Amino acid sequence: MKVLVTGASGFIGKNILLAFPADWNITATYYRDESFPDFLVKQNLTHVKSLQIDLTDGAAMSALGNNSYDACVYLAANGDPAYSDHAPMEDLQSNAVALLNVVTAWRFGHFIFFSSGAVYDGLQGPVNPESQLNPVLPYAISKWASERYIMYALEKKHIQYASILRFFGAYGSYEPARKIYNRLIRQFAFEKNAHFLIRGDGSNLIDAMYIEDTVRAVQMLLKQAKKTQVMDLCSGTPVTLKNLVTQSAKEFGLEAEIKYEGEVPEAIEFLSNDQTMEKEFGFKPKVTLSEGLQRFHQWLVSEESGARVISPST
Repeated sequence: MKVLVTGASGFIGKNILLAFPADWNITATYYRDESFPDFLVKQNLTHVKSLQIDLTDGAAMSALGNNSYDACVYLAANGDPAYSDHAPMEDLQSNAVALLNVVTAWRFGHFIFFSSGAVYDGLQGPVNPESQLNPVLPYAISKWASERYIMYALEKKHIQYASILRFFGAYGSYEPARKIYNRLIRQFAFEKNAHFLIRGDGSNLIDAMYIEDTVRAVQMLLKQAKKTQVMDLCSGTPVTLKNLVTQSAKEFGLEAEIKYEGEVPEAIEFLSNDQTMEKEFGFKPKVTLSEGLQRFHQWLVSEESGARVISPST
């Protein structure tokens, strides 16, 4: 199978590349992460061709010719929704313009697009793909616009069929240090520091899944999906940010002491009741929060140990 993975240098992309079969012909795009080719070498991913390109540069895309792929896993995006509140134009470029350039320049069989649960911005209570959307956060707007551009590409026959995933997030191996689960484990498990600062009042809902479940969902879609669908992809067990911090601290033997500060640009008061992934493809997340935190902790420990071993100073 000939597959394109965009945004492959991100933590979801890396986990997907590690899981895909070695007999696939994979092109993996990246832009700023200069260490990505070294990652491919270190992991012996010889079947993966790295392509450094700015997907927002339409001329650069056109210069690569009329490529076609059996499938695409589209992960390239602005990785910080809150940042979009301060830089909406940059967010629009990273999310919608890049996507439009890709689906205009190239052709695809199955297109798996990682949209976001953020498109439900402003809603409360149970939501699903039938919900009427009215987002105001720039990140949510650009993700919703990207979904519509995929419909445009379908109409133009640039894509045969698409799986649009309104993704509620993941955590696990290769997650950036700035992300919440990484921070929780480093502070509670490594530093044994019970004090944790939360921006806002801690009431926002989080419904992320362990990265292994995310990868499994993608694999199932690549094997089974044959028509265009919009679906939510989440753990199905949402918790408030405050409770996530409290549970994470207890997992590593601490009682969290939380300090609240400032405000957040989005209120996450919605939770998905969409059952499409389970009913249509038999997918249901397997890894509990407790197990996921422990597994991520062990991965971070092994990474820290490996870094010390190869460090010139040791």
